[in-house]
Parts: sequence; structure tokens; C-alpha cells
Amino acid sequence: MITVTKVDPQVWIGCLACYNAGHLVGDWYSADTADLVTPADLHKRETSHEELWVMDHEGFAGALDGECSPSEAAEIAEALSELNEYEADAFAAWFTLYAQRSNRHHWVEKFREDYRGFHDSEADFAREWFEDTSDEEDKARLTTWPYYDIDWERASVELFTGGFHAEDAPGGVHVFHVG
Repeated sequence: MITVTKVDPQVWIGCLACYNAGHLVGDWYSADTADLVTPADLHKRETSHEELWVMDHEGFAGALDGECSPSEAAEIAEALSELNEYEADAFAAWFTLYAQRSNRHHWVEKFREDYRGFHDSEADFAREWFEDTSDEEDKARLTTWPYYDIDWERASVELFTGGFHAEDAPGGVHVFHVG
């Protein structure tokens, strides 16, 4: 039995006015509520400082790179909360490439629509794609010469220049259809 855990990203939110004055004032918060943090929360009292910034983060599986606003961190965390740990790495790969072209409220839906799974290689995906999308007659041809000797590496080039995209990951590739 596989146990799937949810992703729980955290952010370190700091006060920009304090930072610019040479003081580091901030704290760690759950990223899904980062947009609710106020300067008064950070300072533990009312303050005239207005701008907060996410200066560090963890648990975003690569979907967030560098600093950002608390609201941006919360939006990404909200999308990640809909995913399990298995999907998070693939989502991060997709997010850095395609999220800007997708409506923020539909990131997870669009990711799941585009994602074609984790495969050992592009060639492995090409072979599996052929097997999944071919009729029985085409599959039967694979058992006869010259079809059984298909160069799947070369065949994958056609697929990956026609709408599929692979992102390297440890042990293989995440494949997306982005046509």
C-alpha cells in the first residue's frame, strides 16, 4: 500500500522596510495563509510599515523559485494543496513552463489535463504512447519485421516536436502535452 502525503509549503515573510533599514524582522508561516499575514502580525504591534515579502520558502517542490509576494506564494500553495506528493514534482516542472499561459484558478485542472506521466525516457514514452493509441492491427504489425525493430529513440523525436514536452527528473522524465 502506498501512502500519499499532502504537500505543506512554508514561507518566511519579512518586513521590507526593516530589511532596507538593516534589520531582519520576520517569521515562518504556512504558505496557504501567507496572503493573510499583516505587518502588525509580523511586528507583534501596529506599525507604519506596509510591505511584506516572502524572502525564503520550503516545501514548494520547485514550483516557487526565489522571492515573491505573500499573495503569489499563497496562490501557488493553494494549487499545491490540491495535489498529492507524487504529483507535486510534476506540477513544479509544468508550472515553471506553462502556468503563465493558464488561468490561475485552473492551474491544477490544466496541469492534470497536460500531464502524461513519468517515464524512463522519451523513447519509453513513445513506445507506450504507440501501444496505448494504436488499434489491434497496428499492434500486430509490431511482431513482424521491420516493425519489431523500431528505433523508439528516433520515433520519439517526432512526438516531442509535435506537441509533447519532456522535463528531466531524477530517474526519468515528466511528459506533458502542450499542443
